[in-house]
Amino acid sequence: MSALTPRGPAWVAVRQHRPALWTALLVVVFAIGCWGAARVWVGSAGFTVSCGKGCAASTEAAGWFHWAESYVAGTTVLLPLLVVVFTAGPLIARELESGTYRLAWTQSVSPARWLAVRLACVAAVAVAATVLLVITFRWSRHHTLNEPDADLYSSLFWGDRTVFPAMGVTAVGYILLAVSVGALAALIVRRTLPAMAVGLVATAGVGLFFAWVRPHLWPALTAEGADVRDGSHLWFVQQGVLLPDGSRMTREQCWDMGYSKSPCGQESPALTPFSDYHPESHFWPLQLIETGLVLLLAAACVFAAFKVLRRVHG
Repeated sequence: MSALTPRGPAWVAVRQHRPALWTALLVVVFAIGCWGAARVWVGSAGFTVSCGKGCAASTEAAGWFHWAESYVAGTTVLLPLLVVVFTAGPLIARELESGTYRLAWTQSVSPARWLAVRLACVAAVAVAATVLLVITFRWSRHHTLNEPDADLYSSLFWGDRTVFPAMGVTAVGYILLAVSVGALAALIVRRTLPAMAVGLVATAGVGLFFAWVRPHLWPALTAEGADVRDGSHLWFVQQGVLLPDGSRMTREQCWDMGYSKSPCGQESPALTPFSDYHPESHFWPLQLIETGLVLLLAAACVFAAFKVLRRVHG
């Protein structure tokens, strides 16, 4: 076990920020604990109950399980925001603002090593927590969707903004991005509260940007004519009608001009409905492309952080 015990600057960083690390552990344990308790309850009570011939309704236990499942997903998606605030503020900017970093640098610890150890410590803890949450959520979704009448008690869709990042490696990418953005914001701003605000806004902005462009990171499939609706397993990117001249009119354009008066509201052989969509088989291509782009951005922020550190402190 001694080989796993933090030493030197790593020991100092862990020791100094024990309250924050314990808080992070409690958040993860609470999220998984809520899910575990709900899973036990729904395992004994069942997901659905008969309400007559050919009728089924979700149980109270199923409702709580759905809430717990959503809570795990939400915790996974919001964790990068907590990480960037902690990294930018208490971990780095506060040290720079108060001047306590000088003590470490006089103990044969170079500025680059001081920064690298701090980033490695927070990244290791945050990534471990994220992986645990992702595994829990994926296991939960796998078993939930295999239950009969799953649509009655689970409305989580794999393409939702609060679900997609929590189901794969994208969650880890955003954690590493949060660490790198927090470090860069702290080294540039050098004041605790402003650095926390800048890091939070930047990380949230990147997340919202990718949530907007995510459907376009991989070519969508197109279906014309026949209705391609298939439960909740298709992620529709765009729908509308093909006009006789071959141009497209989307549903949004139809609503803007008045749906009943638009081509979308008319039945004509000359008008062909179309749907651009992603099947579930596109999940991993979308995940891997987004993760790669996020990691490139994180690497650029880390490189910039060390450049700023070297320029200011040598």
